[in-house]
Amino acid sequence: MDETAKRAVLRLFSYGLYAVTVKDGGDENGFTANWLSQVSFDPPMLAVSVENTSHSIELIRRTSKLTVNVLPSGARELAGLLGKRWANVPDKLAHVEHHDGPNGCPVLADALGYVECEVESSVLAGDSTVFVLRVVAAELVLEGQPLTMAEAGFRHAG
Repeated sequence: MDETAKRAVLRLFSYGLYAVTVKDGGDENGFTANWLSQVSFDPPMLAVSVENTSHSIELIRRTSKLTVNVLPSGARELAGLLGKRWANVPDKLAHVEHHDGPNGCPVLADALGYVECEVESSVLAGDSTVFVLRVVAAELVLEGQPLTMAEAGFRHAG
């Protein structure tokens, strides 16, 4: 495979940036996700890819639930705080304003809205696990445009 071409083409894919949050008792975490998509209308379902080495993946496996927070345009700094660079930093949410949502997972104060999800299934996908999620609740909090990878200036290595 032509690695240069592969990288160039994969970088053309467009993605949003979301804050996925999870909590198990007193252990809470959040991470920036961009490999996330709606995969069904009825029932409403999403799929999200989570790195196998992340702290959050263990919390997701233990609780089978999470919340997807839609980050607003302009929230590049917040996306960065929850990003891979800070993957092993404990208490990533300590300096992020949030409250517990109805399912117990953190809801970020700056989110445009959020969906609460329950894990339906998962599949190992290389260095990540793809979770198929059933949307069980949603709330639109603020009007606005969502943050995208292009706006934030983030990119994948491909």
